[in-house]
Amino acid sequence: MQYDSIDGLDKKISKLIMGNDNQVYFDEAAKLWDHWIEVGGNAFDNAYVYGQGSMEKLFGDWHRKRNNLKELVIIAKGAHTPLCDPKNLSNQLTESLDRLQTETADIYIMHRDNLEIPVDEFVDVLNEEKNKGRIKIFGGSNWTLERFNEANEWAEENNKTKLRILNNNLALCKMINPLWDGCISSNNDEILEYLEQTKTAHLSWSSQGRGYFLSDDITQKIEDKITSDESSWRKPGEHSSGPLSCFDSDENRERKKRVFELALKKGVESQNIAGAWPIHMKFPSFALIGPRVVEELDSSLKNLEVELTEEDVNWLNLKK
Repeated sequence: MQYDSIDGLDKKISKLIMGNDNQVYFDEAAKLWDHWIEVGGNAFDNAYVYGQGSMEKLFGDWHRKRNNLKELVIIAKGAHTPLCDPKNLSNQLTESLDRLQTETADIYIMHRDNLEIPVDEFVDVLNEEKNKGRIKIFGGSNWTLERFNEANEWAEENNKTKLRILNNNLALCKMINPLWDGCISSNNDEILEYLEQTKTAHLSWSSQGRGYFLSDDITQKIEDKITSDESSWRKPGEHSSGPLSCFDSDENRERKKRVFELALKKGVESQNIAGAWPIHMKFPSFALIGPRVVEELDSSLKNLEVELTEEDVNWLNLKK
């Protein structure tokens, strides 16, 4: 396992972060999470909306039975649209901490932004929760660079703790359609330069493009399955969250071609090149993964074995 640190947190954090949004039964979840601990993983991404709270409860039961809370880095997310406001942030945090069976979340992330609320109101409530000891450091998911920077400028001017984490999508394939409403990609020159200059930590979701960098036939199968699964609730004419619907473009096809070329050269799988890309940035960069079983986890661990040079990183992203 590889680790990095984030300013304000006294724990090292595994570069890969276990996403807790797909487990239903305790025995299956425990097998996966026990293996995660065995291979050196320590960070877990949780959210108020995952499974309507069932995922947080499952995780709380697991760490209580294992008595390993002090070894873990617990991420909590809340304030998802349409309940994205300071009051709901605090109310949901209370519920999340209760479900997670902990008094403190190491990292708290706002799941969405609400442009109708001034950034100072969010910064104030986050600082209040920090001062209460209910969160240690915090950040925003699916926040624009403008709002993120505005929040931190206000915090600095008013002697408040700043947002230390941006939690957008950061995959080698640039997002051409949002996976879900309000989603934002950080594979953007301006954002990447900001993160590098400020050394702001970034936690990436869907860091491997939801299977975009697999062989074309497998990518199509994933697209078809996601489209079918989402057909019951997607609005007419609304695109699915599949890899082709969200990522397919001429530029991304070229990125995919380069991934396969470099994978052949390095003797690894294409998805491991794609998975290694987000964690080879010049700032503290972490990748959320969502394995359902141990075999999928072991496949993602191979991302850590891939060494990419700065030249590789830029070439894959069409910078050379």
